Amino acid sequence: MSFNVKSWLVDAVVDSVLAKPSGSRHGITGFWRASLDRVRHERILRIGTLHGHHFSLAAEIDPDATHVMDPKRLDEYVEHEILKHSKDKVSFSMEAARAHVQECVERGRFVVAFRNARAFTEEFKSTGRNSVWYKDDQ
Repeated sequence: MSFNVKSWLVDAVVDSVLAKPSGSRHGITGFWRASLDRVRHERILRIGTLHGHHFSLAAEIDPDATHVMDPKRLDEYVEHEILKHSKDKVSFSMEAARAHVQECVERGRFVVAFRNARAFTEEFKSTGRNSVWYKDDQ
């Protein structure tokens, strides 16, 4: 099974991860608690965008690093949020990032750590159900 996190914010994460040397391509993404059980034990994470780049990255979930957001790591999460918004045409303030991350912590968002990322070019089929979708890998 694979899942696709569709977001216009993923391009900055992809660029940041793929700029690292092979074997050091680690990064994080996140999703709400309701989705975690469906993908927690899966190996493949595919991150895509809403604007024509359906899959930009593939990686393995690192179960040891996947966790519910911890208020003590707020600065780390804010730094990642700023990175995600680094390609925005309109500036994204530190205060806005901090407020968004605080809401994520309060609502119980999960952080998923991934490793060994690479460009992903295979075909896919979207169910069109929602912004996080699933399919069986053959």
